[in-house]
Amino acid sequence: MAATIPSKEKVDELLAWTEKQGRILTCNSKATSFYTAERGYSFEEEELPHHHLITQTTESAFSNWASNEKIPNPICGVFYRTLFVGGFEHSTDQDEVVFNVQTNTLFIDMRIPHLGQELLQNVTGFDSMSDSQLRLFARRHAFAGYTRLNHEHGRPVCTRHHCIDWNFVGVPRPRPNKWYIEMNSDGNTWKEWAYAKDDFQQHYYWEQWQRSKRDGNGNGLVLALRKVKTKNDDRDGIIVIVGDHFNYILGRHLTGNETEYNQSSTVNLVDEAIKNGDRQTAEAYLSIDGGHGIVSNGCKIDCALQHWKEGTPLADVCFGKTWDVITDKNGISIQGGHYENSIKWDIIESNALCTSDIATVFVSRPCISDEKLNRVLFGTIGKKRDAQPLQK
Repeated sequence: MAATIPSKEKVDELLAWTEKQGRILTCNSKATSFYTAERGYSFEEEELPHHHLITQTTESAFSNWASNEKIPNPICGVFYRTLFVGGFEHSTDQDEVVFNVQTNTLFIDMRIPHLGQELLQNVTGFDSMSDSQLRLFARRHAFAGYTRLNHEHGRPVCTRHHCIDWNFVGVPRPRPNKWYIEMNSDGNTWKEWAYAKDDFQQHYYWEQWQRSKRDGNGNGLVLALRKVKTKNDDRDGIIVIVGDHFNYILGRHLTGNETEYNQSSTVNLVDEAIKNGDRQTAEAYLSIDGGHGIVSNGCKIDCALQHWKEGTPLADVCFGKTWDVITDKNGISIQGGHYENSIKWDIIESNALCTSDIATVFVSRPCISDEKLNRVLFGTIGKKRDAQPLQK
């Protein structure tokens, strides 16, 4: 059966997706003019989302914050976005699928337009994509890092620091990724309000988030892992688990042989690379791998940036076929793969009661009773990182 040729209208709509998201987020490029000291919105260089990424200090900064900040985040949980409003435009969950998994420390936020899933459903990897399909594939987003929580004017306010960012190609965002939280009384719905306001004293964008089922309301298992970089493998990575949900993300595979382009976003860089016949650079900048899944479903990926990974166990993608939870004097980590080519992940945050509980999360479900798994995922262990001393 011949492949169905997508309509020009759908292709054009998908090609415009990233640009529209940017317009909503910036109130049609006005955000930087709102975010000034003269208007009461001063900020330090260190507050910018890419500061620690550019200075290569994310490891030390994140570790220091996780060790010293003990405030449970009110949005610790798993959320999807029902509404995104800015300027005179909006986007909803009918336009894109969003998985936002936030622990008390690390987060991963992944957004894939439904048209991207529809128009690329038959591709099985970069090799199977045409140049035009690579451009379509670029229209998606994922970013990850650390969320710092503070309170201003009696309201919780979050500042996010990115260590992996689909849209970042060297040009930093000129204002913080900072916003207020307004939590509904039911604890399941909250609004994200832009920190700065426009000329009419309105928050220049806002988003409404809805809690996903089986995240334990942020009171069950909370686990955040960060991949350890080595000389042989400097690819960054994060895994976050809250309740029965996980998100993972792995950074780009860059070899140093990519062509440099004077572009401010991945979409524009890929478009220019494809125009120049430079698939090598385009594919390298699109190599960020991330996804979502359910722990009780064998920890299998069910939605991914690279959708051909769907159905694969998380451990196979992030740890290799063989792995173990290692405890030493410095704490605990997850060691994956063969010893000579191992992949190590440090545990940044965990309220698991013991290392065997952490191992339980990643092993094949047939080996574990539902009762034991539910205890690990939803047991009354609380959100505080120091809830219980971790035992071997």
